[in-house]
Amino acid sequence: MQRKSLWILLLAVLGLGGLFAWLQRGAEAPRQAERQLLLPALAGHAERVQALEIRHGELPEIRIERRDGGWVVPAKAGFPAAAGEVNRLLRALGEARKVEAKTRNPDNHARLGLAERGEGAATRLTLEGVGQAPLALLIGQTSRQGGQLVRLPGDDQVWLVDQPLQLVDNELAWLDRRISAIPFAEVREVTVRHADGEQLDVWRESPEQFNLALRQLPPGRKLAYEAAANGMATLFASLDFADAAPLAQVGFKGAPELTFRLSTFAGGELQGSFHLQGGQHWLVLGAGKGLDGQLIAGREWAYRLEEQQYRTLAKRVKDLLAPGG
Repeated sequence: MQRKSLWILLLAVLGLGGLFAWLQRGAEAPRQAERQLLLPALAGHAERVQALEIRHGELPEIRIERRDGGWVVPAKAGFPAAAGEVNRLLRALGEARKVEAKTRNPDNHARLGLAERGEGAATRLTLEGVGQAPLALLIGQTSRQGGQLVRLPGDDQVWLVDQPLQLVDNELAWLDRRISAIPFAEVREVTVRHADGEQLDVWRESPEQFNLALRQLPPGRKLAYEAAANGMATLFASLDFADAAPLAQVGFKGAPELTFRLSTFAGGELQGSFHLQGGQHWLVLGAGKGLDGQLIAGREWAYRLEEQQYRTLAKRVKDLLAPGG
């Protein structure tokens, strides 16, 4: 009898707990609806934004503009911006709601990263095209409660909003830095030729052959390990640049330090060359075909790659061989 009473009591407690959770969930939706939008003029109208400017304290301003249905960075000669990042930011701004009013004391602004200028200066974000006048927002620190501390220019009131709005201060981070996305499984052969004439061909007969072989493998020698040559192809699966410059403005002198050709099982092909300038390796894309959606970068630009990226491709025969006579 006592055990039966305990079971009844336990079921009652569980039932009350479930009812409380249900009531809490039901109350959350009205509370969310009651929260005011931070930028009501932007909500549902992100497509109206024609430009945005980001200024971190005294650092140079970053400007991104909408052109021909895409986003570009004018200071980088109109290079395409990372559209996904821009659109995510606009969506977060349009959905951001005020969670809690914080301080109105201007003396606290610097401590929260919301000062107009000087130490503790805010990140100033300006949107053009939403209304007759640009729409500006000062963005401060991330809150320990989650969300972001912000305020409107000319208004001392600090608000906690429910969306993270951290913005990078590096102009390069706003560029679409992708060069290629050619899956390793589709690569049939990669050929590289150095300026001194040494040539390397790594290849395979079918996609089922996982590791690439070396055509110039000396008799009696083996690769350092089975997948030693694979990196020359996997490089192109997710190749990003470190910097970019209009090809017409670069003016490379002399012959390239390296040329390459990549081919796929589907008949795709990509050619290119590397030029050494100022101690940096610059990639210039050449002829290509059959790589729709896999070759993202344009041929009118030169792309600086990191040293390790270049070394991954610029192998010599001796680099791939196992020790031995």
